Formats: sequence, structure tokens, C-alpha cells
Amino acid sequence: MTFRQLILSNIKGNFQKYSSYFLSSTFTVFIFYLFSAFIFHPSVEGQNIHEIITILIISCEIVIVFFTVFFVLYSNSAFMKSRKKEFGLLKLIGLENKQIAKLVFFEFTIISIGAITVGILFGVLFSKLFFMGINAILQPEIPLAFIVPLKAIMTTIIVFFALFEFITLIGLKEIRNSEIIELIKASKKPKQPPKYSLVLVILGVLLLIGGYALAAVSNLVILFFSMIPILVLVILGTYLLFGQLSTAVLYRLRDSSSLYWKKTNMTTISMLVFKIKDNARILSIATILSAVVTSSMGLLIWFNHFSGVAIRGPQDLIILQKGLDEKENDSYDEVSTLAKEHEVEIKHYDKTVVLPSTVTLRDEKVSPMWIMSESDYNKRAKQMKHVEPLNINDGKAVSISPFDPSEGKNYHPPKYEEKEMKIAIAGGMDTIEIQSSIYEVTFIRGQDGGNAFLLVADDKIFEKWAGVFPRQEQLVLHDYYFGDLTNASNLLTDLMNQKKDATISIYDGFTNYLDIKMGNNLLLFIGLFISMLFFLASGSLIFFKLMTEIDEDRQAFAIMRKLGMTDGEVRRSVSVQMGILFFLPVVVGTVHTFFAFNSARVALGAPTVFNTGIIAIGFYLVFQFVYFFITRAIYMRKILQK
Repeated sequence: MTFRQLILSNIKGNFQKYSSYFLSSTFTVFIFYLFSAFIFHPSVEGQNIHEIITILIISCEIVIVFFTVFFVLYSNSAFMKSRKKEFGLLKLIGLENKQIAKLVFFEFTIISIGAITVGILFGVLFSKLFFMGINAILQPEIPLAFIVPLKAIMTTIIVFFALFEFITLIGLKEIRNSEIIELIKASKKPKQPPKYSLVLVILGVLLLIGGYALAAVSNLVILFFSMIPILVLVILGTYLLFGQLSTAVLYRLRDSSSLYWKKTNMTTISMLVFKIKDNARILSIATILSAVVTSSMGLLIWFNHFSGVAIRGPQDLIILQKGLDEKENDSYDEVSTLAKEHEVEIKHYDKTVVLPSTVTLRDEKVSPMWIMSESDYNKRAKQMKHVEPLNINDGKAVSISPFDPSEGKNYHPPKYEEKEMKIAIAGGMDTIEIQSSIYEVTFIRGQDGGNAFLLVADDKIFEKWAGVFPRQEQLVLHDYYFGDLTNASNLLTDLMNQKKDATISIYDGFTNYLDIKMGNNLLLFIGLFISMLFFLASGSLIFFKLMTEIDEDRQAFAIMRKLGMTDGEVRRSVSVQMGILFFLPVVVGTVHTFFAFNSARVALGAPTVFNTGIIAIGFYLVFQFVYFFITRAIYMRKILQK
């Protein structure tokens, strides 16, 4: 057998172990190429909107490189340990350490070249879809066309080839210093029963409680300074949880004779004691990756939902006209004509008269207030999905503070708390009974007049006040609701240029929303790729560890089968062990995620983050189940192989 045939034979023989490593490396290269293709796309240059976005994507590239260093370093180390016996046999037949190192180096080089080649090929194939997604989100002046940037290919090849080769060379150090007997006996060394320290168990619990407690009480300012301490506490606590507490719990289960001797529990618990202790580091990493994926995606989904509710105005455009007798230079026909020119659909239009006034709040602060009739309010409420109509008793009114409860209690203005309110009308004062005070956003906020309080009065009262209110002081609201907002910015620009009359003001409810939505969609788009990378890495680490220990497990179950254990009992025991290894990190990671959501709720005023976060956790669980069943099928076939 030639040296080349020996390399190919080794790769073929270890294909099962290499598969998850190859898949994860390929996917990492694939994502890196996609991001590089965007950075080096010729159409990106010269478009200012992309400067920050380019920095964001370069940052993601750096994260991917750091992640790859860790992942390949660990995989390489685990490969070397699992093949010590094989290396010992190769030394017995005459190969020197230098030749074995050369053999392993070429094996990894072939795998690395394969991963880089396949990753770039998939990147090129899917880059058109990637650019289409970027075009849909950013809507650049020059849409990104499908091209294959040579710089992106070269950068990907150079970065990953150098990375893979460098880490492989580091891993070869162990082979060069090994002796034959040490290598051959490595796999036969009996494992010492795992031990745990009660002090470390208590310390692990305290670290987790400390991290959770700090996260629970942190507001936005405290969280800024406590972020790193929280991460350190939780990561160390998680490691001790798997390395110490899990061992203590399993020993406790072993001491329970009624549970331990029931069915296959003895085999399952005994093997889990070793597996969880041996894999404490992997399970801790999988837990942290799981928490990072679910918490980041949950927050992004929440913010996407939040921006649609709280940042987009209840109307898309308001033209405020002062004076009832002024020429209506903001006529619907004129706006409608402009909208047609820009292909913007006007889905609905309302015209409402309001009376400007003021309200004195409990802090003696005088704030602007508009007065509106009940019928006009309810007519407008039908167009605003989140606004409920009012039912006001005769002679009364409802006071409304311009605030959305979903924004968090820290930012809301005070309610009007008196039972009656005095209103200045036509030089005199009138008093009206307040039926209730509520929070509701019914106007576009953030602009002059948009933050006004609202008093919704019984129709008869409003007619009485409007009848004596100076006509030149009354305000007319022209509300516009658009369909697709793609070209709405162009319509607004033309409208602002044409309407420079001092008697009107224009409020738009979509500019900030579109900017924020674009950034958030981009984060979601990029975050999806990074999350998939972390998810694959998390699953691959466990898959990889199982495959490197499969020979040992197969021997153990073979002995059990000789002692009378049926194939069904083997399947049950394997399924329980694998289920715990796959889903324990998800369970612990989900607890971490809930505390992260709680911090976001307190710091960002995000009470609904738990609702949207459940969606991210649900998706993660679905993918984890798929990964589990595929791994279980492969593992089970190997274990039951005779």
C-alpha cells in the first residue's frame, strides 16, 4: 500500500467521524463566502447606506473566524485522542512519528480543501438568493446583481486554508511526542469513576444564582456594566453544573435502589455518569451556544414586532391644517395625484376637526391637548388596529395620554388623574367630568403637536364647544393610510417640496419605521445565518463526541447483550442517553434565555419579549429534534452492528 492509498483509506475508514466536522466546516466557509461576496461586490462601493452595514458584516466575518479557530482546534484535539490506538499500530508496523504526523496532516489537508471547495461552490450557487434578500431589505440605489467576486473567493481560500493548516500543525505536536505503548494503551486505560466535590457543586449553584439575580435586577444602566460579570458567572456556573452537579445527581439516582434496578436504568445511569462528566465542557459550550441563538433571535423577532406596533405611526401621513376657512391646499385630489405618480396606494383617508387646548398635569406641567368628538374618534379608531373605540356617557369625556403600554412603564407620561377638567373656550372656562383616563397612541408621535394629549368629548359637548371656538384657531387633520410603503418616501419628498404654506404641517409616520425596519431585517437576515452556524456547531460537537466514543460504547453494549440485554432494551438505553446529551443543554440554555429575556424586559421595557422569544425557542427545538433523530439513527445502526 502506497502512502497516498493509506491516506485515502484512513479518510474512508473515518468518514463517519469526519462527516459532522466536514459539514460544519463547509457551512462555515459557505457563510463566510456569502458575506465576503457582499463586501467585495462592486455595486456596494459608493453607496453610503452600506458603510455601517459593511462594518456589521465584517464584524460577523471576524466572529466566524474566531468561532472556526475554536471549533477546529477542539475537533482536531478530539480526533487525535480517538485515534491514538490506530497511531500506535502504525508505529508497530514501522512508521515513524514524523510519517504519522505527515499522514494526519495530509488527511486534514484533504478534508480542509474539500470543505473549502464545497463551501465556496454552495456559496456561489446561493449567492444570487443572498443578493436578492439583501436587495429586498436594503433597496439600494444600484441593486446587487449576481456576480462571483474573485476577491471574495481568494479571501475565503486564504483565510480558511491558513486557519485549517495552522491548527492542524498545532495538533500534530501530540503525535510527535508519543510512544508506542502509550498510544496503544490509551484506549484501554480503565476510566476512573467520576468524582464530584460538594464545594464545587455549591459554588456552581451559587454562581448561577448570582448571575441570574444580577440579570434580574439590572436596568439599562446597570446592565451596561454588569454584562461581562453576568456572562462570566453563568458560563462558570454552567460548566460546574455539568461537571459537578450532574455527577452528584446521577450518584444520588444510583443510590435509589427502586429506580436504579428498574429495567435498563442501571446501564443508562452508569454510562451517563461517565458521559456527562467526560463531556462537561462540550455540554457547557452547547448550552451557551443554544442560549446565544435563542436569546438573540428572540430579541430580534420581538424588536421586529415592536417596531411595527410602536414605531410605525397609527397613520402613515397626517396633513394638519390650521383654520376652517383656509383654502384646502392639502386636498385629497392633489395628494392622490402625487400618490399615483409614485405608485403609492391610498388605502383610506379621514378628515377630522379638533380643537387645540392645554391640560395641566399633576406635576403642574402644562401640555398641549387636542379635543375631538367621540364619533370622530371612533371613526378613526376603525382604521387603527390596536385602538379600541370608546363609549362615552352623556356630558363626559375621556382623557388619553399619548403612550403605548408595550413601550415599558419607565417612559410613559402621567395620566390626567382629576375627576373634572377645566377647558378654556372662547375666552371663558367650561368644566367637564372625566369618565376615565387611558393610554393610547392615536396620532403620529415625535413631531410638533404629535405628542399632544387628547380629550375625547361627548358629541353634544364637542358641538357646543366647536360652535363658539374661533374658526381660524380650529385644526383639521387629514389622515392618510397607505398600502405598500416602498415608494412612500419619494411621495413625501415631493409633498414637502410643494406644500410650504405656513398654515399646514406635514407629519409622516413611516420614515423612522422604514429605517429601523431595514436595519432590523438585515440583522434578522444575518442573524439567521450566524444562528444556523452556531446551531450546527452545537449539534456537531455532540455528534462528533458520540462518534469518537462509539467503538467503546459498542463494546460495552455487546457485553450487555451477551448478558441478556435485548436489542429493544439497548435502543431504549441509547435513546435516553442521547436524549439527555442532546436536550439537557437546550433545557439549561432555555433557562439562561428566559433570564436574558427578563433583562431585556426590564432594561428595554419589552414586556412582550417572552411571547416572541417562545417562537425562537420553538424553532430551535424543532431543528434540535431533527438533528437528534438523524444522529440517533446513525448511532443506533453502528451500536447494533454485529
